[in-house]
Amino acid sequence: MTDEPVGDGGDGVTPSDGAVADPDLTYPDRDWGGFFKNHFGPSMLWALISIGGSHIVLAPTLGATFGLFAVWMFLLIYVAKYGGWELGIRYNYGVGGNPIEAYRDLPGPKNWALWLTLFIFTVMYAGITAAVGMSTAALSTALLPFGPTIGPFQTIVVVYATLIAVATGLVLFSRYSLLEKILAGFTVALGILIVLGAIAGPPTGTIQTAFDVPDLTGPMFVVLFAAAAGFAPTGHSTSILIGSWSMAKGEGASELREKGLNPEDEAYHDYVRAWIETGRRDFNIGYAFSFVIALSMILLAVNVLYPEPLGDEGFEIALASLLGESFGEWSFYAMVIGAFAALYSTVITLLDGASRAASDILPLATENEDLDRERVRRIVVVWLALATVVPIAYIGALPVSLIVWIAALMAVVEVFFYPANWYVVEKHLPEPFRPSTTWKVYYVITIGIVVLFGAMGAAAELGIFEA
Repeated sequence: MTDEPVGDGGDGVTPSDGAVADPDLTYPDRDWGGFFKNHFGPSMLWALISIGGSHIVLAPTLGATFGLFAVWMFLLIYVAKYGGWELGIRYNYGVGGNPIEAYRDLPGPKNWALWLTLFIFTVMYAGITAAVGMSTAALSTALLPFGPTIGPFQTIVVVYATLIAVATGLVLFSRYSLLEKILAGFTVALGILIVLGAIAGPPTGTIQTAFDVPDLTGPMFVVLFAAAAGFAPTGHSTSILIGSWSMAKGEGASELREKGLNPEDEAYHDYVRAWIETGRRDFNIGYAFSFVIALSMILLAVNVLYPEPLGDEGFEIALASLLGESFGEWSFYAMVIGAFAALYSTVITLLDGASRAASDILPLATENEDLDRERVRRIVVVWLALATVVPIAYIGALPVSLIVWIAALMAVVEVFFYPANWYVVEKHLPEPFRPSTTWKVYYVITIGIVVLFGAMGAAAELGIFEA
């Protein structure tokens, strides 16, 4: 989505050069060097969350199943879902808070949106954690020597339980900063390797173009498209998480509020406008990075796997072989380690992010600010870890099927966040920072597409389509 100046209808107003309403306010750096040094960050944390189930499992699954047509599927998903996060960024920097705080003002029964969001973070995120954790465990078995000794099913369950227990301990006691940096480093390295592999890899031996359209009403297409729409690049609920990271930097309207100044005062409009543009620039970079990695995974899967779909059996071997034709045998281990890091860092971030979000939401929902938020966070962490047993007991130790099942379900429940973010932006942002007519047309169209994704996910979950 091409940026236009943030203003009343795209009037071209930009921050005034040197027009500082308060000399103590920190205006954002306009040059790229200053931007990357001082303002870049929240979007990359968000991007590292997204490079998990959607990129490591679903992108190659769709590429292996539908060939190059999967590129169009992911492109539509990225274009349609962008607005949900863009609205969150507007709110973060334009109001100086997290959108979740304004969900209390949504029409309907008192605090219903807060309770729904709490349900998503405490119940649905248990399913996401289980799905991504099971894929992580499956990848780990590719390097374990004792798999055949105790059987493949027992191996993956033992490894999964170990990984979840370790992640839970790390999050509970907040001693994972070094591990987090290591995993993020491996994830970025894998991203670069995947992009280079897609460029260097030989073309697929099967003659196929991006315009070879599959059966759009077939069960496989509906189920997998719904799953991709639910997980790629990640769910709209992460607009709350990126809101927390953005607010932690104390920039934009949040700096005004800390100084006891009113963001709606016209004297500070240039300042707020500059920070909204900076926040959007940051997010656009992370969003583009996420899409490039997804596109590269699709191309690798088309080159190596198509037309054989990626399934539960042999998932880890097929995935680890994606870079083989580009770089040779050594890349098998590089892919396993990098993909493990990407998935496991997602598991840790899910446990930490969901528990912190829940500890922030519960006092708002109950209107009890005296709640011990740290205690709530710890309880939610333990709950999420234990609750991951439920989806595995229901689906089984099936790394691809579990991802597809929970992702299609997320396509249904996460529809709520996009229109909710639009509502709170229109209600709380000062007039000059509300969306222009062009953006409103885009929101209406893409919310309709997101609702269609949800309908496809509901059809898949109800068994109307069986893949």
